[in-house]
Amino acid sequence: MLRVLVASVGVGAAMNSSNTPTCSVNGAAGGQVVTFSDGTYQRCMSVITPSSAKKPMPILWWFHGSGGNAAHCGDMKMVSLAESVGFAFICGEATQNVFGHGGQWNIPAKITDETGTPCSTSDSVEVNYMKNGLAQLAKSPETYDTTRVFTSGCSMGSAFSGYIGNCLKLWEPQHISAFATHSTGLKVKGDGNHLPENWGECDGCKYWPFAPVKYNDTLGLKACVFDNTGDGDFYKTSLYLAKEWPKLGNPSESHFASGGHCQNIPYSDIVKCLGISGSSPSPSPPSPTPPSPTPPSPTPPSPTPPSPDQPPAACQKCFIDHCPNLHRTASAACQSCVKTQQGTCASSCAPYPFQKATSWFCDNDSEIQLV
Repeated sequence: MLRVLVASVGVGAAMNSSNTPTCSVNGAAGGQVVTFSDGTYQRCMSVITPSSAKKPMPILWWFHGSGGNAAHCGDMKMVSLAESVGFAFICGEATQNVFGHGGQWNIPAKITDETGTPCSTSDSVEVNYMKNGLAQLAKSPETYDTTRVFTSGCSMGSAFSGYIGNCLKLWEPQHISAFATHSTGLKVKGDGNHLPENWGECDGCKYWPFAPVKYNDTLGLKACVFDNTGDGDFYKTSLYLAKEWPKLGNPSESHFASGGHCQNIPYSDIVKCLGISGSSPSPSPPSPTPPSPTPPSPTPPSPTPPSPDQPPAACQKCFIDHCPNLHRTASAACQSCVKTQQGTCASSCAPYPFQKATSWFCDNDSEIQLV
């Protein structure tokens, strides 16, 4: 029987009730919600533990996109893969109402060759979130193998997978051998790629969301790069990661398909690329593995792109829900609200230009065409 995990890390005066965790496993077999503190805020993670898997089992963390949460973890396709392949599946959750936007991962803004990937507790509240979350799992060593950890996600969750995957590598080099990305790769300041909220373009910035480096330990750190060719500038950042990572001498695979932002996510291919299995991972070869398949040239957006004059329906609904009573007001309040909600709605709007989304929402002659 699964041991019930009781959170006890950093509870007390440091816990801040201003965050409202929303984790859920939706009744999935072997699922439970674990709450704990990151030292500042009360946090949670949704844990799916397959009963039939060989134990102790490896751990795969999945991170949601901007504005998301872990409220639907039990409904994800990864749950059935966790049962068939044999790994613990964990949905992480960003803070929900701090840092100005709900559901945004706290990734450091300033990342350079000099700073490297900033992974101390003073750099991000997510450092203690991950360390304390893993400490909870380590209380059940007969069930969870915290020396075999993998990360993945989509959009800002993809960015956080890369960020925290590199941090895990810095903390415990033999505990992680691969991370996966989808719909966000690696941005370099001035590359012409425009991401939400000006990510990677701040004063003193160079990279986002992590600094590319060569790993020389026996496991190495493999980058599994996934994206769709209709994903605009996000796709371009994935192309850069697929090129830069093996160039440094790190193992890498890249897989690109048709579609748009966070569409057609090949969960089983992600698990296969990461190398998750019931046995310990083999050391990665010292030389880089070439991307497979070769990144194709950019193609038009997904088969069902938004019309030129209308943002996607999900994008429309996001702005309507978060800026009530302001649609078609052509007011400064409307412009300000849309700008404030850019990070929350970005993943559902991409690759539709933000300025056009603003005009659609605030102009008097726009129309709602939700489908």
